[in-house]
Amino acid sequence: MAKKVIQHRIFDLSVTLIFIAVATTLRLVLWPSESESITNVVTPIGGILQHWQESVPVIATILWCVSLFIVGLGVGRQGVRYSIYPAYTLMGIPVFGVVASAIVGSDDFLVATAAMVVMFLALKSMLRFIMRSERFSDLSLAMLYFGLLPLIYAPAAVLYVALPVMTLFVRASWRDLLVSISSLVLPPAALCYWNWCAGGEFSAPAVAIYNSLFSSSDFHFFDSLNVATILVLGVILVMLFCTMGLTISDRYSIKVKSRVALRFNALLAAVIAGMFFLPSATSVQYVLMATPVALIVPLFFVRMGFGFTETMYRLMLLLAAVNIVVMAF
Repeated sequence: MAKKVIQHRIFDLSVTLIFIAVATTLRLVLWPSESESITNVVTPIGGILQHWQESVPVIATILWCVSLFIVGLGVGRQGVRYSIYPAYTLMGIPVFGVVASAIVGSDDFLVATAAMVVMFLALKSMLRFIMRSERFSDLSLAMLYFGLLPLIYAPAAVLYVALPVMTLFVRASWRDLLVSISSLVLPPAALCYWNWCAGGEFSAPAVAIYNSLFSSSDFHFFDSLNVATILVLGVILVMLFCTMGLTISDRYSIKVKSRVALRFNALLAAVIAGMFFLPSATSVQYVLMATPVALIVPLFFVRMGFGFTETMYRLMLLLAAVNIVVMAF
């Protein structure tokens, strides 16, 4: 009986994610808002992806929709796989879908897709390092993915500074810190070396990444919001604050490694939120924010009362649906 209940729950959440992915993609294609149509600042990989999207816009749109669904399921599975929460839950699946696409989207589909997939792979390796293996190989792989993000999305260059510090909150070891820094800077270093072999200046790509970080994209955070968007953000923030309160106050019901994983994701979400203050920020930032938020919030559904959590969940989906309609007008 319990197995059937779990299967039905998985089916319901998968259907919800499919609906969110399809509905938000159609709206972005047919009725994008002004803030959602802002092109991202050109980066070494992002510029290539933007050029490809101009050539194959339909394929780019389908790839975004399919990737949103697959990554959403993958994010929901991580909490169960590594037993991050005190009980079985897959509530990260709809939370990921709402944050990634149902608040403010981006019609720069290939850049958003690449950023979403790379962020998921980075956190997947980081969770494996924290919760299970504690091997340098997993930490190094996670940092390689994180180091790749600024080559796709300009504001993510902040991670080159923030992540080494955040690593110390996971394991306060100088060897871990050295592995993190070495792996983090390897993607831009490799790009610099390739540019030097091609006859250019060795530091030119690094300078381009720095300049793109402070280039203006003409995206303004508050101009992208409406009443429905603010309410959706409010519900998600309530869930996040409740989760943080539970993590701090209810320390004995959460495993030590789980607390480390939740702390790392909370710090990462805070850093990504701070990226909105950068001139190069765009709505792609919600895509980056979706994975850490979807890994934190399920604890809210596990530890809080059923009536309150069910109300907040239904309210989140209702406001997300209203926001999809409002953004179309």
